[in-house]
Amino acid sequence: MTDKGKDYLEEWYAGKVWKNTYYRGIRTLKFPMDMWQYQEIIFDRNIKWVVETGTRHGGSAVFFADLLEKKGKRAGGVISIDTIDEHLHALFKTHKRCHFILGDSASKEVVDRVFEMLPGTNHGGYGGQTLFIFDSDHSTEHVRRELDAYVPRMREDDYLIVEDTIIDGPRTAVKEYLALNTGVLIRDIGREMKQGCTVAPGGYYIRNEKNKIKSY
Repeated sequence: MTDKGKDYLEEWYAGKVWKNTYYRGIRTLKFPMDMWQYQEIIFDRNIKWVVETGTRHGGSAVFFADLLEKKGKRAGGVISIDTIDEHLHALFKTHKRCHFILGDSASKEVVDRVFEMLPGTNHGGYGGQTLFIFDSDHSTEHVRRELDAYVPRMREDDYLIVEDTIIDGPRTAVKEYLALNTGVLIRDIGREMKQGCTVAPGGYYIRNEKNKIKSY
């Protein structure tokens, strides 16, 4: 991330703009530059499904669902997971491409359900890929649990973004995971640095299935 990017990010965060950002009238707790990156990834990398942990109001899920809608009938949908559902916006609840799972995003029950919902041998459907975005509990322990649960079941060329690696919890979890699983995730630093500013520095990855996950 560039120095000017860091300055802007600090101002954006200190001004609490992140708490006052909306998509189609739905509060969306995301960084706009990263959201722009996500839509490029969806079209550039043949993404057919999105799995996000951390739903809150559902603004980002609706954003992703609208993008997938533009890809036509052969695209899939968005699977969004959270431990609470009282804040969900009506547009999220009624969008035909939004699917909600209530529960712990890293639990075996929830993870099994996610992968059951992803259709086909190439689980993105019709040869497409899946974009995974981790943005729920930001503790090191929880993000590690998500990485341990999802990455081994991702397919080659699936895309992973671990958000908020600007803070210790997610950043430490990623570093620990990469140290134990060398080569499993390939950092997409070109995409990460493209806008010069991101809340996920060191958080953009492509799944490399050629390297197996270690067993412990």
